[in-house]
Amino acid sequence: MAVGEASRRLGDYVKRSIIRYVLLSTAGIPFAAAMAFAVLAGFWALNLWTQNPIWSALIMMGILIFLGFLIVLIAFGITRQRTPGVSRTLREPLRVAQSQLPSVEDVGRQIEHAAQQYGPVRVAGAALAGGVLAGFLARRLRYI
Repeated sequence: MAVGEASRRLGDYVKRSIIRYVLLSTAGIPFAAAMAFAVLAGFWALNLWTQNPIWSALIMMGILIFLGFLIVLIAFGITRQRTPGVSRTLREPLRVAQSQLPSVEDVGRQIEHAAQQYGPVRVAGAALAGGVLAGFLARRLRYI
């Protein structure tokens, strides 16, 4: 189960990454050419207005940093992993439930973290108490 879960997660990650980079590179080629002409025209206009090439360059740098930040935010919004909607939950309840459950590796990391934080004897004692309590409840409710 853990191997299948890991390969599915890796496949989803690779798929999202490829879509993200293909989208960004396809949009980036004409955008880069247009930006080169826009930067030159903007620099010349600023230079005529300020009469100082250093201030013009600093203003252009600020504008380009701002535009780059906007592009990153838009790309992140387009390619982020979506949470399953209500209609998908109603159509495919088992698949949505499986995607929400923690994997074996997640549970193992949680147990390892608890053992490091509280000590292995306390964690084993809590697990034993939980198992005994679950056994009593199962017997009481006639599940065993």
